[in-house]
Amino acid sequence: MEQKGEPSGSREEFHLAVAKLLKDPEFLDKNNTFKKGTKMYRLFDSYLRDTLSDPAVIDFLYTSVKENAAHVTDFDAFGKALVGDYAVRGLTRLSEREFQELLRVMNVMADRLPERDCANMLRPGSAFDYHWLELLPLEDAQVYLRLTRKALIAEITRSPRLPANSKEQTSVAYQALFAEIKRRLPPEKLEQFGRVWGKPEAAQDGELCWGYRVLLSGILDLPAEPRRWMLREYANLLRPRE
Repeated sequence: MEQKGEPSGSREEFHLAVAKLLKDPEFLDKNNTFKKGTKMYRLFDSYLRDTLSDPAVIDFLYTSVKENAAHVTDFDAFGKALVGDYAVRGLTRLSEREFQELLRVMNVMADRLPERDCANMLRPGSAFDYHWLELLPLEDAQVYLRLTRKALIAEITRSPRLPANSKEQTSVAYQALFAEIKRRLPPEKLEQFGRVWGKPEAAQDGELCWGYRVLLSGILDLPAEPRRWMLREYANLLRPRE
């Protein structure tokens, strides 16, 4: 939030203070990533209101800031980074259907992003740029915000993560994915795909972005059961260390 300083008073007073801020158009405008008049402004305004009016999020922010007050100097930046990190960590707590829908939206985004931005989105330590949502159809941008907000709350409340596969399910999922990618790629492109994911840190931006789109499209086009198991496997790869 565009507010600096440690929250004073009790938890209840902090809840009241946040509720007051949500009635302040200037506060919401300062914290909106998008400019007034753009297609994303109203959508992001709703996202901010929904997120900051959730009691679990308010409690989380209050507790986190209190616990880190001794060494944090910019609570605005701290809060934004914390929310972003927990939203990413919570993606594996979405349902299989929701996780699949998120991958569909990310596939659309990867197809529309400049290669450099697409590749940077995939490299470790990179941060998501909300302005990328402007490249999506409004309905897909709405899906992304809704699911990342749900992932944030799921992480805060420690909702169950997607279950792990059995060894047999994992094996079938990878076999089905390989068969699907082999079906759609000529031999030289299949070899390139293997090189990209064999050592992604060495891949050029265009190669990495292309390989990501091939991977997501392959997963999304699988038959129902292998797709379900591959979604679980993909989520397991993203699962953060507890």
